[in-house]
Amino acid sequence: MGRLSLMGVMLVVLFVFVCPNGLIAQEHYTVKPGDSLYSIAKSYGISIGALKAANRLEGNHLKPKQVLLIPNSQQKPKDTLAKRVELETKTYRVKQGESLYSISKKTGMSMDEIKRINQLQTDRLKVGQTLLLKMKSDESPHEVLEEIGDAEEISEFLQGENQPIPEPLRKWKDPEERDLFVRVVKTFLGVPYKLGGATLKGMDCSAFVKKIFGIFNVELPRTVREQLGFGKKVEREELEEGDLVFFKTHRANGLHVGIYIGESQFIHASYRSKEVRVDTLETPYFNQRFIKGVRLIELEKES
Repeated sequence: MGRLSLMGVMLVVLFVFVCPNGLIAQEHYTVKPGDSLYSIAKSYGISIGALKAANRLEGNHLKPKQVLLIPNSQQKPKDTLAKRVELETKTYRVKQGESLYSISKKTGMSMDEIKRINQLQTDRLKVGQTLLLKMKSDESPHEVLEEIGDAEEISEFLQGENQPIPEPLRKWKDPEERDLFVRVVKTFLGVPYKLGGATLKGMDCSAFVKKIFGIFNVELPRTVREQLGFGKKVEREELEEGDLVFFKTHRANGLHVGIYIGESQFIHASYRSKEVRVDTLETPYFNQRFIKGVRLIELEKES
């Protein structure tokens, strides 16, 4: 088999349809693969509860091509260009004694470029002024950090027993393909951990999972919270190679994910160890925090 590409996965494109309803223009949105209640609600600036109530949804699972009513939305989803600008920039607050020239030298951006991005008419800056600056190639956008929401949303989202159980996203071609998958996962061992990172220079747990499954033509959303809503739930004793394993942590983002490789072992981008490494479900830390297993690709059983 030829060398597998580790290139990134395409961005999800949002299409919005507007229909009049009385005096209020209500939005309709068609669910795309990779969408979740969280990502859609965030795009429109509304709560998950409001989105569920407007569509009379009991659980959190969505189906591709499902049409959702967006209640009284005042905010359009960001277009692709706006998203790209947001993901490629960061904010910087001007400090005492700094000038456009000194900031230019510090960031490697030209003075003209800084002025253009921030629509500045002069070279003069004020202390406390906020500037948009281009992100360096090895930096990661704040927007892709593993967001989780408040405690109420976490509790609601983790109540998987009340949600429809989706099917795996596809089948393994044969056992050899699954073996290849595990070998590819192991090639990432030692890659540095970086919160918000999504490259071989550094990545977090959800970026690691997204990257691996992207190689095998399974598109996943960016955050652990969104990934939790995909695939078929499997009990711990039913885990097979290639399944995802989810954990509840006490860190700010609240969730963690890894890829099961058999014999109670899983590979994950570890915040504690600062690298992609192997751990076991039998260790007290992961044993106590295990939430559930998820099967995204299923092996065809012999009849």
